Amino acid sequence: VFDNVSFSYNQTKDNLKNISFRLSKGQTLGIIGATGSGKTTLVHLLMRFYDVNKGAIRIGGKDIRTIPEKDLHTLFGIVMQNDFLFSDTILENIRFGREISQDDIEKAIQISQAYDFIMSFPEGLNHVLSQKATNISGGQKQRITIAQAIVKKPNILILDDSTSALDYMTDAAVRKNIKNYSKDLTTIIISQRASSLKDADKIIVLDDGKIEGIGTHNDLLRDCMVYQEICSSQKEVGGE
Repeated sequence: VFDNVSFSYNQTKDNLKNISFRLSKGQTLGIIGATGSGKTTLVHLLMRFYDVNKGAIRIGGKDIRTIPEKDLHTLFGIVMQNDFLFSDTILENIRFGREISQDDIEKAIQISQAYDFIMSFPEGLNHVLSQKATNISGGQKQRITIAQAIVKKPNILILDDSTSALDYMTDAAVRKNIKNYSKDLTTIIISQRASSLKDADKIIVLDDGKIEGIGTHNDLLRDCMVYQEICSSQKEVGGE
């Protein structure tokens, strides 16, 4: 729950203003808006990288400011657009120093649509990535980092523009797999592409730190001018 949340980085102009919404366990929330509209700031507040200036954020009825930081951060799996991969095997990049079974890793790479390309390497999961993973494509990097987050088995999965390098079909397959992975997994997807959010239970349209519209894809196509303009500029997206 975001309850009338406002926040400013410099304490002069609000970067987010009067943000209120509810998301139930197992639902998918999409967030869309222009660069600088406050999309990433919203999830940074949720993870308490910063504290709100006004209002409250609650998870399971608890104000996140009352949840110990370690306990709060274990709830989340997060994938950013340009997450870092280090020079080691794909296996170790996904494991990230954690005790994780081979079965869980293979399941995660199947969910993230990474299984086929990883297994096409002669060494499979033991394929060594170069520094900054320059020996694989941007889309392959994103699928590995998605697997890295899923294998943690988080309560809340945050994908912050983390499928931007994937084609439409692969992006759709990843989202479908995540949806089918667990009925209890709550997912927040930030994207510039309306097509990536079309099937979300709820979509928030942000504009200059304020909510311009909230609802399903079809609700917003009908009622939200900002969303209509976004979809119009991305001609492949339409109603049901």
